[in-house]
Amino acid sequence: MKGTLFFSILIVVLITSGLNVQLTAQTQVTPVSVFTGPALLGDWGNRFTALGASVPENPLRTQVRTTIAQMAMFDALNAVLDGPYRPFASKPASAPGASPEAAAIHAAYIVARNEFPTKTAAIDSAYNTSIASVPASPGAIADGIMVGEAAANAVLASRVGDHRNDPELEGYAPGRGPGVWIPTPPAFANPQTPFLQFVTPFGYDNPARFRPHAPPALDSRTYALDYNEVKDVGRVTETSRTAEQSATALFWSPSASALWSANVRSLANSMDLLTAARFEAIGIAAVTNGLIACWDAKYAYMFWRPVTAIRAGDTDGNSETEQDPGWTPFIVTPSHPEYPAAHSTVGASVLRFYTVWFGTDQFPLAFKGNGGAVRNYTSVEEIHADEGNARVWGGMHWRNSTEVGTAVGRKVGKFTAKHLLRPIRSEHDRERDDDDSRDSWEHNDKR
Repeated sequence: MKGTLFFSILIVVLITSGLNVQLTAQTQVTPVSVFTGPALLGDWGNRFTALGASVPENPLRTQVRTTIAQMAMFDALNAVLDGPYRPFASKPASAPGASPEAAAIHAAYIVARNEFPTKTAAIDSAYNTSIASVPASPGAIADGIMVGEAAANAVLASRVGDHRNDPELEGYAPGRGPGVWIPTPPAFANPQTPFLQFVTPFGYDNPARFRPHAPPALDSRTYALDYNEVKDVGRVTETSRTAEQSATALFWSPSASALWSANVRSLANSMDLLTAARFEAIGIAAVTNGLIACWDAKYAYMFWRPVTAIRAGDTDGNSETEQDPGWTPFIVTPSHPEYPAAHSTVGASVLRFYTVWFGTDQFPLAFKGNGGAVRNYTSVEEIHADEGNARVWGGMHWRNSTEVGTAVGRKVGKFTAKHLLRPIRSEHDRERDDDDSRDSWEHNDKR
């Protein structure tokens, strides 16, 4: 297979039979593209990653743009194939026999030109190659193009004012003092994408809908336990961290949004075109909504990172936290506030979507992570534990933050899965979601 894929993709094969779900992973990197069927969805989704890097812009801003493209492709296919699903923004009229591939490609193309206006030459070239590969008559392609354009324009219109183009440092004010996030070593860089806290999610309106309670007080038992755990197992040298724990930290060290978006796209490749478009659109939205919920909390609470806290342990007012001025984490700390953990939030959001979609949270999974390593899991809970442990053992997060991130992500993923692009039911058959529409934060700290 040849294609313009600009980062490694997790190729996952899903086989379901009762409670048996098998996922395996493989990485492919390919150069230029001629894709048909479900693969064209991932092809155009991955183009957005490359376009964002070429601008360049922060990858989390690109993630929002990519989600818009996924919604446009779904709406276009839902229209052409007369799908039984609620659209994200519209269901344009479609001529009989219109090409679904042409509709999806053109929808993504319109969004790409809107989101990356300085890259029109590259986008046009990719589009010409992609549309030329569509196995349909000129008339069917033309009809599909009309639907794709209408669908894309409606999605773009629905996202006007969503804050995705706000200035990079919107919503950030430097702080100081015990418990407050400050830029971390070695780069001491500005915080990453604080504007993301204001971006409108996909499927609901309020970025703060799933905001958790505040992080533990500095004089609390939870904070002292977390402090001393990370101080020991998360330091770069002279640590009790085992070789296996170090390997786990490294395995999960790549960007959570990149890993999980690629995983979603890979699963979609084994489905029919409309099902793949819906699965991919909801799954990518689960990644993006998880990020937005996490960033809302991060910049609401601005909690300090272990590398800052442990070097200033004499200022926190807790008699159980001993300062270490030279403490350094095993993995370089990301440049944004600590609470909650983004990896846990995003991973839990996607996994909760998976469990809603497939109806189980028990399955064997072979997952490819950093450097091509593969790990085998048997349940969602195992993945939650591994991903959360990785952030503690890497010295980047407190234990409580990984647990809170998982709880937030589960709520985000459940709501996204149950409310976005829902099947159309008759008034008689439509089921009311029990408490989904009233989901709010809940987390019991029993430590």
